[in-house]
Amino acid sequence: MKKSEQDRHFLWELGEKTEAKIRYREYGEEHADRLPILFLHGYGAMLEHWDLNIPQFSEGRRVYAMDLIGFGRSDKPNVRYSLELFAAQIEAFLQLKQIGRVILVGHSMGAASAIFFADRRPEKVEALILANPSGLFGDTMDGMNSIFFGLIGSPLIGEVLFTAFANPMGVSQSLAPTYYNQSKVNLRLVTQFTRPLQDRGAAWSYLSPSRRPGDFRLDGLEKPSRYKGKAFLLWGAEDTALPPHKIIPEFQELLPQAGAWIIPKAGHCIHHDADEAFNRRTADILRSIDEG
Repeated sequence: MKKSEQDRHFLWELGEKTEAKIRYREYGEEHADRLPILFLHGYGAMLEHWDLNIPQFSEGRRVYAMDLIGFGRSDKPNVRYSLELFAAQIEAFLQLKQIGRVILVGHSMGAASAIFFADRRPEKVEALILANPSGLFGDTMDGMNSIFFGLIGSPLIGEVLFTAFANPMGVSQSLAPTYYNQSKVNLRLVTQFTRPLQDRGAAWSYLSPSRRPGDFRLDGLEKPSRYKGKAFLLWGAEDTALPPHKIIPEFQELLPQAGAWIIPKAGHCIHHDADEAFNRRTADILRSIDEG
């Protein structure tokens, strides 16, 4: 990222007694013929996880990225985290920047949040570009994984496990299975993911998906979704957590208009794992959107 692209913040009032400082960055210049893009990171990540992507798309276009509440360098208040909350954050950000329509590019939990928002506010979304979205899991969670998530959902055990994994070694072990190209799981990446875990409130926000998994699922949305606009699925072929052959059909039930591209030699973190291939495909998609 260029040095001139500094962190910015806005104060989001969630209620009468709750507010959170949200970190974001903006890039590029506004262009009359090109709608802005908002990048939304996945679980445990932060806006820097798009470092290999944003520079490719900020020429002649306004681009934004923000840390979802509870993650990155945004505040981590003791609130009920959910896709609905993240969708409300997207709404607040669009109001802040006076953005009428936007292209949402999301990864994993960020992609699920984008879908949730588009379903609620379809008139605000020009297109969804979804990288390995979460929120629909089919039968991919086996018995042992179910037991594990049940354990970390227990307040006491969850806190112990969080402490055990909230360090560089634990983060490295957690990131490795989400990458095909293990060289990408380097010290810089591990440091980026480790730092927010030390923040006040991090245990609460990071454990929320295991404590209330239903709040992070898209099963409750109508099929097909009320969002009828452009939608694109980009999937890493080597995603073992959310294998494309099982998960893509579920998302196409929700978004039947969505085209799907499987990118080889990429795991769950497709945009960073196989950034060049991801950027080429995304550029093609954006070109088709701009040309109408």
